[in-house]
Amino acid sequence: MLAMLAAGGGVATAAKDDPKAATRPATKPATEVDEETPAEPWREAKPEPPTADKLVAPPPAPAPPGGAADAAAPGPTDTVGFSDRLFVRSPGGEVILFPGALVQVDGAAFPRQAPRTGIFIRRARVQLTGWLGRIFYFVASADFAPSPPADGDPVAPSALPATDNYVSLVPAGDRFIVQAGQFDVPFTLENRTADAYTVFIERAMVARSLGAPRNKDVGVMVNGLLGNGIFYYSAGVFNGDGPNFRNFDNQPDAIGRATVSPFAGGEGMFRRLTLGGSAWYGRHVQGPTFPVQATPGGLRYLAPQWMTGQPARTFQLREHGTLTAFGGELAIPFGTRFGLRGEAVYKRQQLAEADVTLPDAPAAVLGTATLDGISAYGELWLWLAGDDRMLPVPGLQLPARIDRRYRRAFEDGLMLAVRGEFLKEDLISNQPTLGNPTRATTRVLSGTVGVNYWRGSLARISLNYVVNMWSGTSETIKALKAQSLLEHELLLRFQISL
Repeated sequence: MLAMLAAGGGVATAAKDDPKAATRPATKPATEVDEETPAEPWREAKPEPPTADKLVAPPPAPAPPGGAADAAAPGPTDTVGFSDRLFVRSPGGEVILFPGALVQVDGAAFPRQAPRTGIFIRRARVQLTGWLGRIFYFVASADFAPSPPADGDPVAPSALPATDNYVSLVPAGDRFIVQAGQFDVPFTLENRTADAYTVFIERAMVARSLGAPRNKDVGVMVNGLLGNGIFYYSAGVFNGDGPNFRNFDNQPDAIGRATVSPFAGGEGMFRRLTLGGSAWYGRHVQGPTFPVQATPGGLRYLAPQWMTGQPARTFQLREHGTLTAFGGELAIPFGTRFGLRGEAVYKRQQLAEADVTLPDAPAAVLGTATLDGISAYGELWLWLAGDDRMLPVPGLQLPARIDRRYRRAFEDGLMLAVRGEFLKEDLISNQPTLGNPTRATTRVLSGTVGVNYWRGSLARISLNYVVNMWSGTSETIKALKAQSLLEHELLLRFQISL
């Protein structure tokens, strides 16, 4: 009792000498810093040891706003964790690595004998993505899917293994990015949507056949998001010869794409409504062989190589002259579960008909040709479970980052989609006697119905039914029509993407 009175007298005396002492706590919290003492930010504050009067249960933590998935958000000092994808981070955060892989096992069934019904490895990629410091970003990957045999029939270049390998300079966040290397060229929304996240198993003909048939190229591109995500721009200079090549003919191509999403800054129904366009200009001199065009299942309807004459001679369509292409796109989402999307592409390209009978001799140009093509598609998608926020925004492919929380990485989603598309190409040759089977008109009408089961963005099982109808006057189309006016394909995909 005497000790308590003595303590009370001490406090009263202190309060009299210093009025602030009456309101100052007797013991300073660990997080409080004296005004006279400079803070030491590198030094972690140590909490006081508990006393008997402080052994009280802490209040329950508030529930995270996004549900249980948000509760597993990576902490600021985690060296290994998961935030939409696996990451490994150095203790100071100077280096962040995202190890990844993509495995796609496809199956295809056809009523006809060719292509063959069966199961095959479509893609088998190992990838390492990461940050070195705050402004350098890189993607390094390799594909181990087997390629078709060298003596087999030519296949569409979009079906050949090709991967992204590039280095980026990111000095201003997503507003300005410079990347150099091999990646999807910025032409059409379809082509700039990563292979793992396309709505259907294969891309539409606007990209796969006409717009960007080789999908990737080697070059330098600047791109970024401006105005809180409202404007997106991308433009670059490329070899124009496809992936894994140095410049084939010393002639670069210029390719660009821009979009506007006027409601991207909000969270309303039309936050992903997007209007955009693409452009491509190039000039080639005895460039690479014109790409094969085929259905999603691999049935060719435009083959750039043929044999004719006695003795037999081998000819190829080569890219020779100017290339001009334009594309337009429109995406209209109605909330996060339902939406419409469409694109159209026009292309005009000059070609050469070259004699390549002797493999060790230079190709001899015997004729010239001009291709005029137009293609378009419209698609509708509907999520019966989950919604479009489970997947990356289509058409952007921005650098990977450690998010504050999961974005529903392990939820189940069920998506239905329907797509209708057409392709019309007219090839005019100044030497019809060369017997080019793609000369005249090629028309393809195609419809696809798809079902996608998603486990977040990490796993996918897809089933597509495709029907193609042939129309036109080229010899290749006539041969296809003679077998059947309609061509049916049933496609299946099992996928894991990390």
